[in-house]
Amino acid sequence: MQVYNISDLNQKIIRPRRYDALFFGEVVGRDPDLFSFWHSSQRNDPGANISMYVNSKVDKILETARGEIDRDKKRQDYANLQTEIEKDNPAIFVYAPFFTYVVPSKIHDLELGIVNIPSDRFFNIYEWYITTSKVWKIFLRDQSN
Repeated sequence: MQVYNISDLNQKIIRPRRYDALFFGEVVGRDPDLFSFWHSSQRNDPGANISMYVNSKVDKILETARGEIDRDKKRQDYANLQTEIEKDNPAIFVYAPFFTYVVPSKIHDLELGIVNIPSDRFFNIYEWYITTSKVWKIFLRDQSN
C-alpha cells in the first residue's frame, strides 16, 4: 500500500489511471450530480469515473436524472441508478457519515433535514429563534402593532 498527498495522487495516479485498486473518498453535495462519477464518458481524464465503469443502462439513467427537474422523479432515477450499480459492483462503498447534533430545546424552528457536510446544519439558521420576553418592533412578524 502507498499513501500519497492529494496533489501527487491526482497528478501521478488518478489522472493517468495508474492503479489496480484505489481507496478514495468523495463528498457529494446537497443535490448530487453523479454523472461525472459513473457515466462511461467520464472514465478517462479529466472525468471522475475512477472505477472506469461502463454500463449503457446506467449512462441512460444518469442522462435522464441530470435533466430532471421534478425531485421525486430524480429521486427515483437515483434509486434505479443505485440498483444498477449494485448489480455490477464496480466499487466498494465503505463509509457514509451520519451526523448527530444535540440542540438545546429552547431553540425553535430548527429543522436539519439532510446533512451532507457539517455546515449543512446551518442551512435554515435564519429561521431559528429563542423565545424572549422583549422584542424590538422591527423584528416582529406582524408589524401592524
